[in-house]
Amino acid sequence: MYITARERKILQQLISAQNEITVKTIADELDVSTRTIHRDLKGVDDALASYGLSLEKKSGSGLVLQGEQEQKRELEREINQQPAIDYTPEERHVMILSRLLEAREPVKLLSLANELGVTVATISNDLDKIEEELSGFHLTLIRKRGYGVEVQGEEVKIREAIGFLIMRHMDELELLNILRENIGGTASSTVDTVSDQLLGLVDKEKLVQIERHVEEIRSSLPYDLADSAYLGLVIHLALALERIQKDEIIEMAGEYLDELRQSQEFEMASRLISQLENSFHLTIPEAETGYITMHLMGAKVRYSQDSFLEATSLSVAFKAKQLIEYVSAQISVNLHDSSHLLNDLVIHLKPSVYRIQQKMDIQNPLTEQIEKDYKDLFAIVEEAVRQVFTEFHFPKEETAFLVMHFASALLHDTQLKGLRVLVVCSSGIGTAKILAAKLSQQFKEIDAVEHESLFDLKNIDLSMFDLVVSTVGLVEFDDYILVNPMLPVGDIHKVEHAIRRKKVIKQTEKTKAKPKLQIQDQTMKSIQDSVLSVQRYATAVHQLLDSLEVYNVSGSATEEIIQAATKKLKVRQFLTHADSVVQALMEREKAGGLGIPETKMALYHARSEEVVQPLFTINLLEKPLQVPGMDGTDMEVTTILLMLAPHSIEKEGLEVLSFLSSLIVEDPKGIKTLESHDKAAIMHYLSNKLHEFFQKN
Repeated sequence: MYITARERKILQQLISAQNEITVKTIADELDVSTRTIHRDLKGVDDALASYGLSLEKKSGSGLVLQGEQEQKRELEREINQQPAIDYTPEERHVMILSRLLEAREPVKLLSLANELGVTVATISNDLDKIEEELSGFHLTLIRKRGYGVEVQGEEVKIREAIGFLIMRHMDELELLNILRENIGGTASSTVDTVSDQLLGLVDKEKLVQIERHVEEIRSSLPYDLADSAYLGLVIHLALALERIQKDEIIEMAGEYLDELRQSQEFEMASRLISQLENSFHLTIPEAETGYITMHLMGAKVRYSQDSFLEATSLSVAFKAKQLIEYVSAQISVNLHDSSHLLNDLVIHLKPSVYRIQQKMDIQNPLTEQIEKDYKDLFAIVEEAVRQVFTEFHFPKEETAFLVMHFASALLHDTQLKGLRVLVVCSSGIGTAKILAAKLSQQFKEIDAVEHESLFDLKNIDLSMFDLVVSTVGLVEFDDYILVNPMLPVGDIHKVEHAIRRKKVIKQTEKTKAKPKLQIQDQTMKSIQDSVLSVQRYATAVHQLLDSLEVYNVSGSATEEIIQAATKKLKVRQFLTHADSVVQALMEREKAGGLGIPETKMALYHARSEEVVQPLFTINLLEKPLQVPGMDGTDMEVTTILLMLAPHSIEKEGLEVLSFLSSLIVEDPKGIKTLESHDKAAIMHYLSNKLHEFFQKN
């Protein structure tokens, strides 16, 4: 049985679901559209049928997997054991990163490409993202032609990255089950290829022995270890032993090690190290004992704040409380209520203060970005450390770390809704509405989305908006988010980051005095404006109904078809010069693909002085045509939607055009109708939709 990576993930969700699961839930989890999931369900149905299983599609509630439990388990074993030839981008990312972190010499890009079944160009693109992630661990990605690619940095940072990768991409329960099943002598759990790859970073036999020794220590601790802390310690030790056997040794400053020796946890860590040395016939450096001590102390913090304060330097805890007090007063938010901020600051400040005392070099590659993103909060925290730690000079790099702890607390305790977003595209029609619809669907924090063209941006008061999202580069503006109109995963992350930043800014910015509204003598004008607005809506709808037509066009190239479509409009005197409009449309295509992904349609749109009034026509192609899509890939289209507007179009006219383009992404019936090539159905659908819009407005 062959199934794609996405079909495998859909099957896994269906098997693990306790109740009905909606197509939208699956689509959100896999970061694709519901149309994509519906298309993949054919392959899923075929896979289920071969195991005597079926998919019941319940109207209004979702999908339910029907069949015997044994058949479900057999299918699960099969899909988990199947070699994943076509990895998802996230799986591929994890596989490459784990391979590089484990390697002791440069890895060739061609080797990675062959292993993962993709091109060298794809691997190179993945490495761009991996390089950014590694910088967060203070690791460097070395890439040289003919040399290959490798990770360089301190051993402790490499171990941190490997441990983080395992804990992030493997389910906690899955790890616990693997450990406990191994200890019980049963067959190990079946895991998917990525999990197998990550577990391959540590020896499973070592995991079994380490777990037994940690369990003995666990029972002698005066506090319990949460499962996450327990797993973290087991994984840390397994990685440490693997790396020590490869002669990869970590170091710790003697003064800091001396301080750790005074703790109760150091004695337990020493006992654990002694047992591991005997079991694995190794000599383990004392620095490893220091890091295990820190693990145990960190677990103790999460277990009990009070006992931690008793066992550690009370002065650091007191200073942390002073920092919280100062920042709380400045932003008028009681951060003492945060469940984790004090603990996080104490854990961070102990080694931090030591590094500052010893004048050790502190690296934070994100300092500049953090200061830019959280300007007000950065200034407040910077002043706070000056007031509280009068005996030290905190470098910006260290302050940036503290800012992120405060930002995390604010994000955790802040519910931000009602964001106003401005979407900018080259023409203000077509792709702008598609992007606006996607933003509203994707982010619950966004309440209102308006869109404007590049031409009209100079007349807009940007202070009215919380975020500006653009599909084109804006020369005179710094604070905006540049995205693809189809909002791929990378761009979603950009917007998520901007929203997180806005949450913190909303909390830290000073309250601005709001000017009183001048409402006197405005009543008559507002009435006149309202009446004129209705007239402009009526005019725009009338003009679009007047121009609305479905044409059959032929041609072997995009420009030839566009010329044929605009020629018909010129004959009807809707255009003064067709050639310049054709040129504007082709320039728009060069700026970014116009094919609508997951459809057979393309939306060609532009504004030009040669256009007499708002226009919308549907052009049915005699033969399919290859055009660049909005997602950057070439696609086949059979319908070209042509949307044109004058440069001087009124706001209401743009709204009507944007409404038409929204039907392409928001209304499945609209997509089906426009793709049908049924002229009567298309005209009936669009004229009724325009009528509904006019009545509503």
